[in-house]
Parts: sequence; C-alpha cells; structure tokens
Amino acid sequence: MALAMLVSGSHGCASHSRGFYHRVQAGENLYRIGRRYGVEAELLARVNRIRDVTQLETGRRIWIPRSHARPPTPPAGRAKPVALSEAKLAFVWPLKGGKLTSRFGPRNGRPHEGVDLAAARGAKIRAAESGKVIHSGRLGDYGNVVIVKHTGHYRSVYAHARKLLVRKGEFVDKGQLIAEVGTSGNARGPHLHFEIRQRETPRDPMRYLP
Repeated sequence: MALAMLVSGSHGCASHSRGFYHRVQAGENLYRIGRRYGVEAELLARVNRIRDVTQLETGRRIWIPRSHARPPTPPAGRAKPVALSEAKLAFVWPLKGGKLTSRFGPRNGRPHEGVDLAAARGAKIRAAESGKVIHSGRLGDYGNVVIVKHTGHYRSVYAHARKLLVRKGEFVDKGQLIAEVGTSGNARGPHLHFEIRQRETPRDPMRYLP
C-alpha cells in the first residue's frame, strides 16, 4: 500500500499576493500553523508548493495569504513537548481508560507489532498526534483501520474499529476523535490495536507514550 501522500499546486494566484511569512518552529506542522492563522492546511500546501505535508523543515518560511488569514497571535505559553530524537513529536494515549491486554513483541510465536487496549464497544479513539489520514477503511485482519502520517516519517495505526470517523486526506489534530472501538477484523472482544511505525518499521508504542 502506498502511504506517501503528495500535495502539489501552483503559486502566484492574485488572491494570494498579499500576506506575510511564518517561520516554522520545532514541532509545528501545516495543520497547527493553519489553526493558528485561520487558514486551511491544504491552501498553505498549495500556495507554498509543499508536496509532502508531513515533511516540514524547522526554520522554513511559510507564506500566509492575508486574504484568508486572521492576524497572528503569539502562543500563550511555550509548553515543551516530549521530543523524539528523530522528530519533534509528543504522542498521547489514543484511548482513555483502556486496559493494556497485550504488549509489543513476540506473542504465541508470532510478532505482535503494537499494543492492545481493551475497552467497551463504541469507546472513543483519538489521534495520538496530529497529522494526515492516509488510510481509513478495511485492511485485512486489522478490520476497520485508520492510519495517520506524522512528521519524521512516523505513522500511527488504529485497528479493529467499529466505526471510522475520518476520511483519507483529512488533517487531524492530536486528541481529535477519529474512530470507535469495535471487533472488526480478527479480534476477540472489543479493543484497540495501536501501532507506531517509523516508515515501515514497527516500534514499541510504550517507548513513545507518556
């Protein structure tokens, strides 16, 4: 499955000729910048000719079209996130009150590439970090799955959902509701199978969660 989402477009439209620049800070992405200025992330990608919205270099200047933006407001306080060595990310638990029933690693002689969190059917699944949805639908034994692509070539996977609440191509913020716990695919009882991957390599989610 191709997981790279490329966004391309043109620059120089007359309606975008007035505006200002924003310099990207560590941990920022187009979704967060857009939220700050009231501009759609898709528009920022198109105006700035950003093809891969998850690869945004710190220090890069981003053009904010004035015709679409509200005046910038400084952040109330600079909370220092828990940073990964490869990328400025701070994952949070995707499920509140879930019971950890299976950890990352070998299980019954087979690799288990994430963690399982048991919860009531219909419990709310939330994005562990902001990013772009690159898959929302059925995926073999995983059942109904949402995959979100983050900066630093990271992806988070949310499997066995009963209901999917986002669509491919959407930007989601950390903590945003994206699905509901279910038993779709190869699942014994309602639970969330959660993975964190760097490119295609599965990583132990417990290393990244608070």
